[in-house]
Amino acid sequence: MLPANPLRGEAEVRIGAIDFRIAVTFSGLARLSDAIGARTLDELYGRLLGFEPKAVACAVRCLIVADDEDQISALSARILDDGNVSAADQLAWREAVEKALSAHIAAGTIRRDERTASQIAGDAVLGKPVSPS
Repeated sequence: MLPANPLRGEAEVRIGAIDFRIAVTFSGLARLSDAIGARTLDELYGRLLGFEPKAVACAVRCLIVADDEDQISALSARILDDGNVSAADQLAWREAVEKALSAHIAAGTIRRDERTASQIAGDAVLGKPVSPS
């Protein structure tokens, strides 16, 4: 498995005996929101962190990183098999979701930084935060 790319909103997660990556993207969040009927990002986030079974099952399918649709289906089925996933996976899931969502937000913040490259470099030399946050 390739390492997670935080610039793409990715995080590594282990559920049961299976390691995989999730990526928080706006389109993935939209699909997930529609699938579970969440109306706000706060509701979606709460349901994911609460390890709500339907939310987690849908999130695995909507946020998983794989090469193609067949891989997504097969990997999702293995992850969500009753012999693999359990409530004991809640902490690992929560940490991965928090990491992926934070990376997604950070990447969006960086993309909205209107400073020039020269200004960013100057700020870095002066010890100022590289990102505007």
